[in-house]
Amino acid sequence: MATEQVDTETGGKSPGEPSAQPPERSLWRNPDFGKYLVGYTASDFGHQISTVAIPLVAVLTVGANSFEVGLMRSANQVPYLLFALFFGVAVDRWRRGRMLVFADIGRALALGLIPIAYALDRLGVPALVLVAFLVGTCSVLFDVSSQAYVPRLVDRDQLAHGNSIMESLRSASLIAGPAAGGVFVGWFSPPNALTACVVFFLISAGTIWLIRTAEPRPEPVADDGPGAIAKIGEGFKLVFGNPILRSVVGIVAMFNFTYAAYLAIYVVYLPVELKLSSYSIGLVFAAAGPGLLVGALFSSWLPKRFGYGRVLNLSAIMSCLFLFGVSLLHGNGFVTVAVLVLLNFLYGALGQTFIVALLGIRQSITPDKMLGRVTATYRFVGVGPVPLGSMLGGLLGEEVGLRPALFSVTLTMTFVSSLYLFSALRTIGRELPTAVDA
Repeated sequence: MATEQVDTETGGKSPGEPSAQPPERSLWRNPDFGKYLVGYTASDFGHQISTVAIPLVAVLTVGANSFEVGLMRSANQVPYLLFALFFGVAVDRWRRGRMLVFADIGRALALGLIPIAYALDRLGVPALVLVAFLVGTCSVLFDVSSQAYVPRLVDRDQLAHGNSIMESLRSASLIAGPAAGGVFVGWFSPPNALTACVVFFLISAGTIWLIRTAEPRPEPVADDGPGAIAKIGEGFKLVFGNPILRSVVGIVAMFNFTYAAYLAIYVVYLPVELKLSSYSIGLVFAAAGPGLLVGALFSSWLPKRFGYGRVLNLSAIMSCLFLFGVSLLHGNGFVTVAVLVLLNFLYGALGQTFIVALLGIRQSITPDKMLGRVTATYRFVGVGPVPLGSMLGGLLGEEVGLRPALFSVTLTMTFVSSLYLFSALRTIGRELPTAVDA
């Protein structure tokens, strides 16, 4: 088990060594992983509530316009481009559990500023932009740290099952969190509803602090040792020097670019082209939550039954093929809404299956001491094209029309996903690959 002092390279085991017990049984007997699940779920629940509460604070309490709300969203996302790579270096140097605790406490303190500023009659758009930036920065730290921390809590052959459990819980919070945010806003004023987020983040920090799995001691930084930029370069070298990691990060970046364009068109297509009501649109978007949950439940079993490469290829391509149905729909009747709900559900299930399997491969193939930098590199390269993709989608919708633009972008997404058929992923069978040499 992963409760003993671990090796910085392989988590205390030689690559490929099987666990003493079946993963499904032994994983539930790991108390520290149980604590992590509680903390991870509480943190994600707080995050999902804040995604509803903060925009409502901006609109209902401060009277922010759409541009100011967009400015807040940008302030929340820009830390991925500014800090992800440097956080990857920090995560590889320091204890990852403590980094998670610091991130949760940071988000609790930042969100706690909103009800305080509201009580002092100092709440305005500048304060909300600052809080959005601080919360986004801490969220980047938590994101990078969490993906690098799991392999220190579970055995290598348990990664698929562990990630599946985590994604199942994340899917549940994705369904219940926004609804709870709306309830809290209804019970209290929008600024005071954020107190619930503070509580959830503090619960997460306290639970993760109780984890007792030993982590390697932080390596002392020599005066003449490589600096942060050099360490970042090592992460890039590993990602782009390994055929599996290189092919994945390239295709992921291209797909995120096209998917951002798809979403930019999709959110306008539903009310303008199909003339759906706000209730119907909410129902369509909500259908993705149960789909994510179903995909997470099956994501650990399918690769072990059919092979990781086969599951990744089929789930990536099939999820995009289903989306072609969206651009073929007309009208706003019951059948249209029902088909949209079904398509969103299927896309969520297949997409989640793909994500969990891919995450297990990346965690397994990356040496422990490089997990933070590799995760940060993926986040940096993957998030970077998103703003440009959104702009392209909006431009296409204006120039060629919403329906043709949606169809053409879906076709591009399917083509990009088919590139996995020619990548090194196709060779991965039922067993996860071993860690490469750092």
